[in-house]
Amino acid sequence: MIRFEERYGGLCYAPRGGNDHEYGLFGHPTAHRTSHGSAFPGILDGSWTRRVDVLADGRTAMPIPGVAHRVIDRSIDQRLEADALLTGVHQWPHLVLHTTTGPGADPQVAEAHLPPRAHEATGPSDMWWFDGTSAVNLRLHRWWTTSRRDTWIVRCFVPDGDGLDRTAAAVRAAVPDLATAVDDWCSLCTRFIDPGRSCPGVTSTAKP
Repeated sequence: MIRFEERYGGLCYAPRGGNDHEYGLFGHPTAHRTSHGSAFPGILDGSWTRRVDVLADGRTAMPIPGVAHRVIDRSIDQRLEADALLTGVHQWPHLVLHTTTGPGADPQVAEAHLPPRAHEATGPSDMWWFDGTSAVNLRLHRWWTTSRRDTWIVRCFVPDGDGLDRTAAAVRAAVPDLATAVDDWCSLCTRFIDPGRSCPGVTSTAKP
């Protein structure tokens, strides 16, 4: 805990322009047991508005009342890299889709259709592919409902809206069980969009 506090304590940022992510021991925490081993509360996740535990091996896990801890990040640094990558692309034109999996299962992804995997930013619940001209992100969205299915948000980004059709087609080929756009609200840009259409980001009015 001391090493964590020395390295990350006081770090605070809002990667999507929303609620802050805060790092630190928040007073006088004590270690506790989880299904993944010893842990202590070290992060307040502003996107989920929940605390995140730091495990003894450096991974993070999110506790949900009545549900087993879910491992979220393979390390704090991976978590920071994922947030940094999202900060860099979230204002590009983007299309938001979703897919579901069985409880605890990763989505099946045919990576040959996608840009190279961004290994430094990819963890158990936040997967990234990026080549500078497009980006694809699969992010675990919900796993604690009674539906017995995990929901993943799937986003594709391009700096030029004219290329979004091509990237979206590649994403659909890579993740064949995608639904249409999640809803008419873009949580990245905090605005309504027409159902089934892409969010223009800050530079384009592209349509999928």
